Amino acid sequence: MALEAGPAMRLERPRRRHAVQKAREFAEVYSTPPIPVLEIAQSHGLNVVLSEFGRFAEGVSGALSFKDKRLYVNRFDSPQRKRFTIAHEFGHWILHKPFFDADPELYAVLPRYSQPDVSNPFEQEANAFAAELLVPQHLLKQVSGAGPATLAQLFGVSRAMMEVRLRSV
Repeated sequence: MALEAGPAMRLERPRRRHAVQKAREFAEVYSTPPIPVLEIAQSHGLNVVLSEFGRFAEGVSGALSFKDKRLYVNRFDSPQRKRFTIAHEFGHWILHKPFFDADPELYAVLPRYSQPDVSNPFEQEANAFAAELLVPQHLLKQVSGAGPATLAQLFGVSRAMMEVRLRSV
């Protein structure tokens, strides 16, 4: 496993398979898109809050407060971006809560920047989780052959996100 023991748990490299498997556990019960990510997050104890983020509005898409059980989403983002942010932050909730429990000060709030640090293992895992949750492989197989724009609309995601997803399956 890619965890480092010690006073603070650290994630040295992403556990993509783990992230995808966890997302599949949530997505497998759905037979048609779009996946209701807001309802899933709320049903797992998170209060989803639309936020303006003040002077950070253009640079922050969302944030997760483990302590307060709040998932913040930028109210000015597109509906597709909001769905991705909810899925991404929910991924942090599912995958990274043990890190917070081990060191609440180090992992108090995980922001999701509009231009995230893609080398960060936490972000890589949350992105893999979000991609699988929003566009689960079992549903994508059912509509293979459709173009990215059609699929993006069907799954409620951006075309850019769908293009990335199609390259990864």
